[in-house]
Amino acid sequence: MRKNLMKHLMTALLIAVAVPFVNAQVHVGDILCEGDLVVAPADYDKDNHSAIGVVFYVDDSGKHGWAVSLYNDGSEAWGSYGEDSPLGNVKGKGKAAKDIDGYANTKAILEAGGDFPAFNAVDFENGWYLPAAGQMKKLYSNVRVVNATLNETGGDRFDPTGFTYWSSTESTVFDAWYMCSIGGIERTTDSFNDCKKTPKYVRSVRTF
Repeated sequence: MRKNLMKHLMTALLIAVAVPFVNAQVHVGDILCEGDLVVAPADYDKDNHSAIGVVFYVDDSGKHGWAVSLYNDGSEAWGSYGEDSPLGNVKGKGKAAKDIDGYANTKAILEAGGDFPAFNAVDFENGWYLPAAGQMKKLYSNVRVVNATLNETGGDRFDPTGFTYWSSTESTVFDAWYMCSIGGIERTTDSFNDCKKTPKYVRSVRTF
C-alpha cells in the first residue's frame, strides 16, 4: 500500500512539473493571450504567445478579471442624439462608477438593434465588449502599468494628452459617459457626460 501511495505521489509530482500552472496568480499589467492564457511580461514570447490584451483588473480569486484590447477599435459616435437606448439612464459620477457590467450593456444594445456605432465597433461574438464607466475607471487607475505593457507588445498606448474613450454607460437620451485623459492620467478616473453623436475612441475589453 505504501508503495502504491508513493507511486501516485511521484506521478502527481511529474505531472505538476510537466504541466505549467497557468494563470496561478494574475497581476495588473500581465498579457492576455489567445485561449485566455495569461502570462507576465517577463515570460511573454511573441513566437509562442499571441497577445490580445492587457490585464487592468484582477478579482479576489487572483485568477480572473478584465483585460483591455491591444488596439483601439476606431473613433465612433455612441449613438444618435436624442435616441434612448435599452439601458437605464445613470446620472451622477458616483452611480456611473458603480456600473461595471459592460458585457450586459453591450449585449442589450446589440440585441435591440438601432444606431449605436460604438457598440457595433467591438467584436462581441469573440467576447469583446464596450466597457462600462466603472470598468473604465479601473482601467485608468492602472493606466501607467497598462501603458508599460502596451509598449512591450506594440499596442496602442493611452495617450495622456486629451484622448477620450466611450463607456457603455448611458447618462440621458442625449449623453453617455466617457473617460478623458485631459490634465494627465491622475485625473482620468473622473467621468464626464457628453453628446452621444460626438465621435470618441472605442476600446473594447473582455472578461477572462
